[in-house]
Amino acid sequence: MRNVAVIVITTMLVAVTGRAAASEGQAPEAARRHLQEAFGKQFVVFRGKVQEELVLSDEQKKKVEDELEERLRDGMKLFQKLEGLGQEEREKELAEYRPKVREKLAAFLKATLKEDQLKRLRQIELQLEGAFALGQPEIRKELQITDEQVMKFMAVVKELQKTVEPLMKEARSGGNPEEIRPKVMKIRKEHEGKIEALLTDAQKKQWQEMLGKAVSLDD
Repeated sequence: MRNVAVIVITTMLVAVTGRAAASEGQAPEAARRHLQEAFGKQFVVFRGKVQEELVLSDEQKKKVEDELEERLRDGMKLFQKLEGLGQEEREKELAEYRPKVREKLAAFLKATLKEDQLKRLRQIELQLEGAFALGQPEIRKELQITDEQVMKFMAVVKELQKTVEPLMKEARSGGNPEEIRPKVMKIRKEHEGKIEALLTDAQKKQWQEMLGKAVSLDD
């Protein structure tokens, strides 16, 4: 689903440039959401509701907000670099950028958050990833996913990619990201249900424990 990042990158620019008009100089929630969607689930730490859920101290909040400002400035530089590039070139630049920015954020979070906060953040990240988190080797190992289940999982993922490809083409040809995104997410949710159906009752129970208490991030 990495192509979704290309869909939201333009919207992120609009949200970021609107920051100066936001109250108290805070980046608007839309910018935080688009940053998360463009570069990875761990960026959810910048969302207001998540910071409340983690019960950050005033000092931690200040550090997180400072980090957000840096990430937004960095994102603006990336957008400027992507402007005018073709689809393949944009994907290449994003593919090179993502691991670097994720590594920076991971180091920041490890140095800033307490152990229980990191654990809760991981639960929230898994909630956002949904059943597609089964694509991660460490998750499969923890749930003891069988080779047969992995094969069926990959089949669902391929089916998803085939289903959303027309929407991706629409996005690349100038379609409205805010109209396309809900359609993609609806299809994604449907396929997520198919993946969850592959789990045994015991795996489903353990998966729910790994997710922890549900958090609604609806704007």
